[in-house]
Amino acid sequence: MSENQKNNRSSIAHHIFSGSTTMIGVCITVITLFSVMRTGAKTYADEMLSVDTLLFIAASLFSFMSLRNNNNRRFEALADICFFLGMFVMIGVGIIIVSINL
Repeated sequence: MSENQKNNRSSIAHHIFSGSTTMIGVCITVITLFSVMRTGAKTYADEMLSVDTLLFIAASLFSFMSLRNNNNRRFEALADICFFLGMFVMIGVGIIIVSINL
């Protein structure tokens, strides 16, 4: 593998790591807002966000392991999958939040 490919892989793992840790904070903040607002309408958004938090924690863990293990491709692929699934779940949560406020 060339040096340029290694640097590119490293930057992807760095982006996943920083993005997933940020999204963990976003998920926890929105879960807290749901509990504080007590909208009265029982939704699945907070449960989905708790699963989403776990996906972003897994993405963060796998990207960290990729960075620590000389950019291990398997860990990076797992981090990428977890991050993608987390963002996909976040779209569903966004749809639920918008539909509550309509």
